[in-house]
Amino acid sequence: MSELRSEAAAPSAPAGTEPPSRRAWLGLAVILLAAFMELLDVTVVTVASPEIQGSFHTSYAQVQWILAGYQLTFAAGLVAGGRLGDIYGCRRVFVYGVLAFTGASLLCGIASSGPQIVLFRLLQGLAAALMFPQVQALIHVTFTGRYRAAAFGALGGVTGLAGIAGPLIGGALIELDLFGTGWRMIFLINVPIGVLAAIGASLLVTEWRSAQRPRLDLWGTVLGTLAVTLVVFPLIQGRDADWAWWIWGLLALSAPAVLLFLLHQRRLERRGGWPVIDLGLFRGGSFGTGLVVQFMSFAGISAFFLVLAVELQAGYQWSALRTGLAFLPIAFGTGLASGIAIPLMPRLGKRVVQLGAAVMILGMIALMATLSAYPTDLSFWRLVPAGLVVGLGLGVIVTTVNDVVLAEAVGPSAGSAAGVKAMVGQSGNALGVAVLGAIFFGLLSGNASAAVHDGLPHFRAELRQLSVPVQTARSLERSLADCFTARAEAGDRTEAPPSCTTLTDQARRTGNPAVGRLVNTTLTETAQRHFAGSMKTSLRYEVVVYALVFLLVFLLPLRRLQAGSRN
Repeated sequence: MSELRSEAAAPSAPAGTEPPSRRAWLGLAVILLAAFMELLDVTVVTVASPEIQGSFHTSYAQVQWILAGYQLTFAAGLVAGGRLGDIYGCRRVFVYGVLAFTGASLLCGIASSGPQIVLFRLLQGLAAALMFPQVQALIHVTFTGRYRAAAFGALGGVTGLAGIAGPLIGGALIELDLFGTGWRMIFLINVPIGVLAAIGASLLVTEWRSAQRPRLDLWGTVLGTLAVTLVVFPLIQGRDADWAWWIWGLLALSAPAVLLFLLHQRRLERRGGWPVIDLGLFRGGSFGTGLVVQFMSFAGISAFFLVLAVELQAGYQWSALRTGLAFLPIAFGTGLASGIAIPLMPRLGKRVVQLGAAVMILGMIALMATLSAYPTDLSFWRLVPAGLVVGLGLGVIVTTVNDVVLAEAVGPSAGSAAGVKAMVGQSGNALGVAVLGAIFFGLLSGNASAAVHDGLPHFRAELRQLSVPVQTARSLERSLADCFTARAEAGDRTEAPPSCTTLTDQARRTGNPAVGRLVNTTLTETAQRHFAGSMKTSLRYEVVVYALVFLLVFLLPLRRLQAGSRN
């Protein structure tokens, strides 16, 4: 997000400049360490979310907020964070951002309740917005020519590594349970890394600030955040609030909030101020359409990772480490596709994004087929083919969509365009988590009764084979249905509703241990089928999202460009 600066704001140098000093390369290592810490914290939380839910007995809504809240405040603060670097110095703001991120990570690690960790994740997102815009800015002003390309290449490698390693590292840290910290270590590990990065940046990174001295658009930031929040908050909280009238009222208010934001931006632009969004980008071009492509592309990514992690851990009782390993085929496919997509960009241009969207659709359909074929017998190897295809599509999209979108902004507008693009991408992540989460978790609670009743005929037949009296069998059936429905509606997989205690007591009173085993097996298999069915239906959202991406790209002009050219 160094692109938050315009090219004119950073000093340029001829291609034949001297190689950067050893100090500059060491400073780059420090910057990349901090970037890795921030990027890793997004993906590790995906795997840890079910563990956090079990620890605090939180609702599924709070699980969504742990991820979406971070992305929301990150998106809201990106442009402001970049402007603060211009005004007060990139290194100074970077160090403050790293220290704030480290402090927020510590607070997350010692949180004692669901609301607390949600609040601290919001703070962590703001700190990331303060820190991360400086990463690319400092690279841009420290390096020139081919050395700049090499530095940005290293940043790309770190970004990819964080995405690939995040779920596995998160699962390993939770499984190791270092010092009895469990999931808390995914946050606490940031403390020594953050302190080291802050000290290293103070000693090794050269300060830079813009000569233009732009001003912050605080009102624009507030209005933009409010508009997105008025969509994200109702979608996440709607299920817990039983979709009360005020939920729909908040959603309705999002439209006038967007209008107020745009009117404020236009008014500030006419006065010669520094709006959050340069409205000139949307005049006479396809940049607005490109932003919609960016938004939709990211609206399917984080949401998919979250529901897949919940599916495997809550539905199939996989450990965090096993869940992290399940993400490896996706990671492998992403890395493989990145290398394939880059040489295709000069020849195919925007069509590469369409190729990625089409492959993503195929991957989601393959995953739906896998869940249909193995609803109660899912394994790592059975997930590999679909995961690999999803990874291939994801790799093509994330490698190329930025360049396709930024191709619609040229000249001095490129820096502002990249800042808006980054903000829109993170907003898409947050909204995607809210929408897909509302669908998935809503299906888990809303269809629970139908799911358990589908399995009752088999349960009844098994009880008959065990010679359980008819009246006792009917009582067990009712208790089984009540237990499963109550557990699903509670939204907390660790909670044991009173109806489940009643079911266990009834099975014990039969005096036949096989009845107790049958009850446990039926509950487990019904839950697996129910989660698989809910996941299959939810994946239709992903298919629709990437079908829209495919179609929207047709509205962009055909350009052939080199991937990474905007660095």
